[in-house]
Order: sequence, then C-alpha cells, then structure tokens
Amino acid sequence: MADKITSSGASDPYSVGSYSAGSNSKNTLTIESYFKLLAAQLANQDMTSPMDNSEMMAQMTQMAMVQSLTAMTDSVQTSTAVSTQTYAASMVGQEITVAIVDKDTGNPTGVKYGKVASVDFTQGTPVIKLEGDDKEYPMSYVLGMGKIDDPYNKEDGDKEESDKDDGQDAAKLAAGKGGIMGTV
Repeated sequence: MADKITSSGASDPYSVGSYSAGSNSKNTLTIESYFKLLAAQLANQDMTSPMDNSEMMAQMTQMAMVQSLTAMTDSVQTSTAVSTQTYAASMVGQEITVAIVDKDTGNPTGVKYGKVASVDFTQGTPVIKLEGDDKEYPMSYVLGMGKIDDPYNKEDGDKEESDKDDGQDAAKLAAGKGGIMGTV
C-alpha cells in the first residue's frame, strides 16, 4: 500500500506535514492483478533457476490473508452500522440528553433535553431530531437516556464539589456512563 510521506512545510521549516496517496486501481493489488502478475512471472522465469514452490505458496498465502482481512473488515463495518441503526431506531419516543456544540470551535457548551421524534438514516450515520426542535443531532452528541446533569455548565459554588467528584466522573466515563458516545 502507499507509504506516508513527510515533508517540511514552506511557511514553517520545523513543521512536518503528512501525506498519503488514496487507493485507486493503479496502486492497489487485487486478486486478479496478483494472478496476472504470477502468470507473467511463471511465463518469464529463467528455466535454469525456476521459481521456488515454497516462495510461490508463501505469496499465495499472503494474498489469501489480505483478502480474508479485507472481507472481515467489511463484515465488522456492516455489523457496526446495523447495530448503530438499531440503537438509534430504539431511541424514538425516549427522552434523551444531547450535547449542544459550538459551530465555530466544535466544543460542547451545554446540553438539551427532549424526546426523540425521528431518526434519519439517509446521511450515512443516524441523525436524531427532538420533538419541537428542527435541529439535527448526530448520534455522537447523545450523552445518555433521560435527563443527565450538564457536565459543561459548572457553577462557581459547585466547583469545589466537582473537584472532589473528578475521580468518580472519570470512573463513570471509563464505565461508559457519561460523556459523548461515539457511534456504535
């Protein structure tokens, strides 16, 4: 596959950029192109020192493993998408807490409570709409089912208490009971 190439940026000689070529028909070896290459190699080999059978079998085994890993990756991605859609569909009619995210910074600023009115699957990942709200919320903005306390709006009086609870909050996040959920 394509290796990453690092290069110095023109504006800052100490910064390093990372570039990688996308996969296309010219830089990707498919099973068909592998067999064409193998046939050409066998047809043009030196008769005085033919290709080693063990080397050929090793190459075929590697190609089969690559094919199997690709099929497994596709299967896992499909399974994940189905699980995410099933979970999103089960949220219709349920009260949830979603994060409100600043458009400019992308950082969460607060939460919104509401019942899920609909789930849209046409945009790739499920997008949730709440009753009485025209805004769409991606699944990654869902903080939890029901009303969850706003973790982004700490009042000055609660600061000392929140400092004591930091260990408990970290334990909740580790257990999956808080924080912004990623897609399943």
